[in-house]
Amino acid sequence: MTHALVLAGGGVTGVAWETGVLLGLRDAGHDIIANLDLVVGTSAGSTVGAQILSGTDLADLYAGQIAEKHNEISPQLDLDALAIIFGEMALGGTTTDEQRIRIGELALGATTVDEPTRRAVIEKRLPSHNWPTTPLILTAIDALTGEFVTWSKDSGVSLVDAVTSSCAVPSVWPCVTINGRRYYDGGLRNSANAYLAKGHTDVIVIAPMTGGPSPIVTAELDELKASGSTIRMIVADAEAIEAMGPNSLDPRFRRVAAEHGRRQGRIATF
Repeated sequence: MTHALVLAGGGVTGVAWETGVLLGLRDAGHDIIANLDLVVGTSAGSTVGAQILSGTDLADLYAGQIAEKHNEISPQLDLDALAIIFGEMALGGTTTDEQRIRIGELALGATTVDEPTRRAVIEKRLPSHNWPTTPLILTAIDALTGEFVTWSKDSGVSLVDAVTSSCAVPSVWPCVTINGRRYYDGGLRNSANAYLAKGHTDVIVIAPMTGGPSPIVTAELDELKASGSTIRMIVADAEAIEAMGPNSLDPRFRRVAAEHGRRQGRIATF
Protein backbone atom coordinates (compact mmCIF):
# COMPACT_ATOMS: atom_id res chain seq x y z
CA MET A 1 0.00 0.00 0.00
CA THR A 2 1.24 3.48 -0.86
CA HIS A 3 0.12 6.68 0.84
CA ALA A 4 -0.36 10.12 -0.71
CA LEU A 5 -1.39 13.38 0.94
CA VAL A 6 -3.09 16.08 -1.12
CA LEU A 7 -3.02 19.56 0.42
CA ALA A 8 -5.31 22.07 -1.26
CA GLY A 9 -5.31 25.83 -1.56
CA GLY A 10 -6.90 28.23 0.90
CA GLY A 11 -4.80 31.32 1.62
CA VAL A 12 -3.01 32.06 4.86
CA THR A 13 -5.96 30.78 6.86
CA GLY A 14 -5.76 27.61 4.80
CA VAL A 15 -2.12 27.15 5.79
CA ALA A 16 -3.09 27.51 9.44
CA TRP A 17 -6.15 25.27 9.21
CA GLU A 18 -4.30 22.47 7.38
CA THR A 19 -1.48 22.59 9.93
CA GLY A 20 -4.04 22.33 12.71
CA VAL A 21 -5.79 19.39 11.03
CA LEU A 22 -2.53 17.47 10.75
CA LEU A 23 -1.65 18.10 14.39
CA GLY A 24 -5.18 17.18 15.47
CA LEU A 25 -4.91 13.91 13.56
CA ARG A 26 -1.64 13.18 15.36
CA ASP A 27 -3.27 14.06 18.69
CA ALA A 28 -5.85 11.38 17.88
CA GLY A 29 -3.17 8.80 17.08
CA HIS A 30 -2.96 9.26 13.31
CA ASP A 31 0.61 10.33 12.50
CA ILE A 32 0.06 10.26 8.76
CA ILE A 33 3.21 12.20 7.87
CA ALA A 34 5.46 9.35 9.01
CA ASN A 35 4.21 6.98 6.30
CA LEU A 36 3.83 9.22 3.26
CA ASP A 37 5.09 8.23 -0.18
CA LEU A 38 3.95 11.46 -1.87
CA VAL A 39 2.70 14.94 -1.00
CA VAL A 40 0.84 17.07 -3.56
CA GLY A 41 0.62 20.75 -2.62
CA THR A 42 -1.31 23.52 -4.32
CA SER A 43 -1.15 27.17 -3.22
CA ALA A 44 -1.53 27.12 0.58
CA GLY A 45 -0.95 23.39 0.37
CA SER A 46 2.44 23.96 -1.23
CA THR A 47 3.51 25.86 1.88
CA VAL A 48 2.21 23.20 4.23
CA GLY A 49 3.71 20.39 2.17
CA ALA A 50 7.16 21.97 2.25
CA GLN A 51 6.84 22.72 5.96
CA ILE A 52 5.77 19.27 7.13
CA LEU A 53 8.48 17.53 5.09
CA SER A 54 11.23 19.83 6.37
CA GLY A 55 11.79 17.80 9.53
CA THR A 56 10.20 20.47 11.72
CA ASP A 57 7.81 19.02 14.28
CA LEU A 58 4.10 19.66 13.72
CA ALA A 59 3.76 21.16 17.18
CA ASP A 60 6.34 23.80 16.30
CA LEU A 61 4.64 24.56 12.98
CA TYR A 62 1.33 24.89 14.80
CA ALA A 63 2.87 27.20 17.39
CA GLY A 64 3.97 29.46 14.56
CA GLN A 65 0.40 29.65 13.27
CA ILE A 66 -1.15 30.62 16.58
CA ALA A 67 1.57 33.14 17.48
CA GLU A 68 0.66 36.82 17.23
CA LYS A 69 3.96 37.63 15.51
CA HIS A 70 4.17 36.69 11.85
CA ASN A 71 5.88 37.69 8.62
CA GLU A 72 2.80 37.80 6.39
CA ILE A 73 1.69 40.92 4.55
CA SER A 74 -1.92 41.87 3.85
CA PRO A 75 -2.56 42.66 0.18
CA GLN A 76 -4.81 45.30 -1.28
CA LEU A 77 -7.51 43.34 -3.09
CA ASP A 78 -8.77 44.35 -6.54
CA LEU A 79 -12.30 43.03 -6.12
CA ASP A 80 -13.25 43.69 -9.75
CA ALA A 81 -10.29 41.67 -11.03
CA LEU A 82 -10.98 38.88 -8.56
CA ALA A 83 -14.61 38.74 -9.64
CA ILE A 84 -13.52 38.24 -13.25
CA ILE A 85 -10.88 35.69 -12.32
CA PHE A 86 -13.16 33.58 -10.17
CA GLY A 87 -15.91 33.93 -12.74
CA GLU A 88 -13.66 31.78 -14.93
CA MET A 89 -13.90 29.15 -12.19
CA ALA A 90 -17.67 28.76 -12.00
CA LEU A 91 -17.32 25.00 -11.53
CA GLY A 92 -14.50 25.31 -9.05
CA GLY A 93 -11.63 25.35 -11.51
CA THR A 94 -10.59 25.87 -15.10
CA THR A 95 -10.52 23.27 -17.85
CA THR A 96 -8.81 25.06 -20.75
CA ASP A 97 -5.58 26.92 -21.42
CA GLU A 98 -7.68 29.76 -22.87
CA GLN A 99 -9.33 30.35 -19.50
CA ARG A 100 -5.98 30.33 -17.77
CA ILE A 101 -4.51 32.72 -20.38
CA ARG A 102 -7.27 35.21 -19.64
CA ILE A 103 -6.52 34.92 -15.94
CA GLY A 104 -2.81 35.29 -16.71
CA GLU A 105 -3.43 38.55 -18.57
CA LEU A 106 -5.09 39.99 -15.49
CA ALA A 107 -2.35 38.63 -13.26
CA LEU A 108 0.44 40.11 -15.38
CA GLY A 109 -1.28 43.50 -15.53
CA ALA A 110 -2.10 43.77 -11.85
CA THR A 111 -0.53 46.22 -9.43
CA THR A 112 1.00 44.22 -6.57
CA VAL A 113 4.04 44.20 -4.32
CA ASP A 114 7.23 43.37 -6.21
CA GLU A 115 8.55 39.83 -6.60
CA PRO A 116 11.44 40.14 -4.09
CA THR A 117 9.08 41.43 -1.38
CA ARG A 118 6.69 38.53 -1.88
CA ARG A 119 9.49 35.97 -2.17
CA ALA A 120 10.89 37.12 1.18
CA VAL A 121 7.56 36.23 2.82
CA ILE A 122 7.76 32.68 1.48
CA GLU A 123 11.43 32.37 2.48
CA LYS A 124 10.44 33.11 6.06
CA ARG A 125 7.54 30.64 5.93
CA LEU A 126 9.74 27.68 5.06
CA PRO A 127 11.88 26.06 7.77
CA SER A 128 14.10 24.59 5.04
CA HIS A 129 14.83 25.87 1.54
CA ASN A 130 15.92 22.44 0.33
CA TRP A 131 13.62 19.99 -1.40
CA PRO A 132 12.66 17.14 0.96
CA THR A 133 13.56 13.51 0.40
CA THR A 134 9.89 12.46 0.43
CA PRO A 135 8.49 13.17 -3.06
CA LEU A 136 6.74 16.56 -3.15
CA ILE A 137 4.82 17.86 -6.18
CA LEU A 138 3.83 21.52 -6.31
CA THR A 139 1.63 23.21 -8.91
CA ALA A 140 1.62 26.44 -10.90
CA ILE A 141 0.34 27.90 -14.20
CA ASP A 142 2.27 29.64 -16.98
CA ALA A 143 0.74 33.11 -17.17
CA LEU A 144 1.34 33.50 -20.92
CA THR A 145 0.41 30.06 -22.25
CA GLY A 146 -2.03 28.88 -19.58
CA GLU A 147 -0.08 25.64 -19.26
CA PHE A 148 -0.50 23.83 -15.95
CA VAL A 149 2.93 22.85 -14.62
CA THR A 150 4.28 20.86 -11.71
CA TRP A 151 7.49 21.34 -9.78
CA SER A 152 9.44 18.64 -7.98
CA LYS A 153 12.94 18.03 -6.71
CA ASP A 154 14.02 17.09 -10.25
CA SER A 155 12.62 20.22 -11.94
CA GLY A 156 15.74 22.32 -11.44
CA VAL A 157 13.66 24.96 -9.63
CA SER A 158 14.39 26.12 -6.10
CA LEU A 159 11.88 25.10 -3.45
CA VAL A 160 11.29 28.74 -2.50
CA ASP A 161 10.50 29.71 -6.10
CA ALA A 162 8.25 26.67 -6.54
CA VAL A 163 6.23 27.50 -3.41
CA THR A 164 6.11 31.21 -4.25
CA SER A 165 4.74 30.49 -7.72
CA SER A 166 2.16 28.06 -6.38
CA CYS A 167 1.00 30.72 -3.90
CA ALA A 168 0.90 33.58 -6.46
CA VAL A 169 -2.83 34.33 -6.36
CA PRO A 170 -3.48 36.26 -9.61
CA SER A 171 -4.07 40.02 -9.20
CA VAL A 172 -3.18 39.69 -5.50
CA TRP A 173 0.48 38.65 -5.60
CA PRO A 174 3.00 39.07 -8.43
CA CYS A 175 3.55 36.36 -10.98
CA VAL A 176 6.82 34.57 -10.26
CA THR A 177 9.69 34.55 -12.75
CA ILE A 178 11.29 31.12 -13.21
CA ASN A 179 13.74 30.53 -16.06
CA GLY A 180 12.42 33.56 -17.90
CA ARG A 181 8.75 32.52 -17.68
CA ARG A 182 6.05 33.98 -15.40
CA TYR A 183 3.87 31.74 -13.26
CA TYR A 184 0.85 32.06 -11.00
CA ASP A 185 -1.11 29.95 -8.50
CA GLY A 186 -1.79 26.33 -9.51
CA GLY A 187 -5.08 26.51 -7.59
CA LEU A 188 -6.62 28.27 -10.59
CA ARG A 189 -6.73 24.86 -12.32
CA ASN A 190 -8.50 23.59 -9.25
CA SER A 191 -7.85 23.90 -5.56
CA ALA A 192 -6.59 20.35 -5.02
CA ASN A 193 -5.24 18.87 -8.29
CA ALA A 194 -5.78 15.50 -6.67
CA TYR A 195 -5.27 13.58 -9.92
CA LEU A 196 -1.52 13.95 -9.31
CA ALA A 197 -1.87 11.28 -6.60
CA LYS A 198 -3.00 8.68 -9.13
CA GLY A 199 -1.42 5.29 -8.57
CA HIS A 200 -1.42 5.53 -4.78
CA THR A 201 -3.73 3.19 -2.94
CA ASP A 202 -4.46 5.48 0.02
CA VAL A 203 -5.06 9.17 -0.72
CA ILE A 204 -5.78 11.66 2.05
CA VAL A 205 -7.14 15.04 0.91
CA ILE A 206 -7.08 17.99 3.29
CA ALA A 207 -8.89 20.94 1.76
CA PRO A 208 -10.23 24.10 3.45
CA MET A 209 -13.01 24.39 0.85
CA THR A 210 -15.51 26.89 2.16
CA GLY A 211 -18.18 25.75 -0.27
CA GLY A 212 -17.46 22.04 -0.10
CA PRO A 213 -15.81 20.04 -2.90
CA SER A 214 -16.41 21.61 -6.30
CA PRO A 215 -17.67 19.62 -9.32
CA ILE A 216 -14.21 19.63 -10.89
CA VAL A 217 -12.50 18.45 -7.70
CA THR A 218 -15.19 15.84 -7.12
CA ALA A 219 -14.73 14.50 -10.66
CA GLU A 220 -11.00 14.03 -10.07
CA LEU A 221 -11.64 12.27 -6.77
CA ASP A 222 -14.15 9.97 -8.50
CA GLU A 223 -11.52 9.13 -11.11
CA LEU A 224 -9.03 8.28 -8.38
CA LYS A 225 -11.57 5.99 -6.74
CA ALA A 226 -12.28 4.32 -10.09
CA SER A 227 -8.57 3.67 -10.52
CA GLY A 228 -8.45 1.84 -7.18
CA SER A 229 -7.51 4.56 -4.69
CA THR A 230 -9.21 4.85 -1.33
CA ILE A 231 -10.02 8.52 -0.58
CA ARG A 232 -10.15 10.02 2.87
CA MET A 233 -11.05 13.70 2.90
CA ILE A 234 -11.31 16.48 5.46
CA VAL A 235 -12.82 19.85 4.52
CA ALA A 236 -13.51 22.87 6.70
CA ASP A 237 -16.80 22.48 8.55
CA ALA A 238 -19.41 25.19 9.08
CA GLU A 239 -18.00 26.22 12.44
CA ALA A 240 -14.50 26.64 11.02
CA ILE A 241 -15.75 28.53 7.96
CA GLU A 242 -17.67 31.02 10.08
CA ALA A 243 -14.75 31.58 12.44
CA MET A 244 -12.17 32.07 9.67
CA GLY A 245 -14.15 34.84 8.00
CA PRO A 246 -14.57 35.71 4.31
CA ASN A 247 -10.97 36.75 3.53
CA SER A 248 -8.62 33.76 3.49
CA LEU A 249 -5.67 36.11 2.92
CA ASP A 250 -6.12 37.98 6.21
CA PRO A 251 -3.34 36.85 8.59
CA ARG A 252 -5.32 38.04 11.63
CA PHE A 253 -7.41 34.87 11.38
CA ARG A 254 -4.50 32.43 11.40
CA ARG A 255 -4.87 31.48 15.05
CA VAL A 256 -8.59 30.73 14.93
CA ALA A 257 -8.12 28.80 11.69
CA ALA A 258 -5.39 26.67 13.24
CA GLU A 259 -7.46 25.99 16.34
CA HIS A 260 -10.48 24.89 14.33
CA GLY A 261 -8.29 22.73 12.13
CA ARG A 262 -6.88 20.99 15.19
CA ARG A 263 -10.39 20.46 16.53
CA GLN A 264 -11.46 18.87 13.25
CA GLY A 265 -8.37 16.69 13.05
CA ARG A 266 -8.98 15.34 16.54
CA ILE A 267 -12.54 14.26 15.73
CA ALA A 268 -11.99 13.09 12.14
CA THR A 269 -13.02 9.52 11.38
CA PHE A 270 -9.89 7.77 10.11
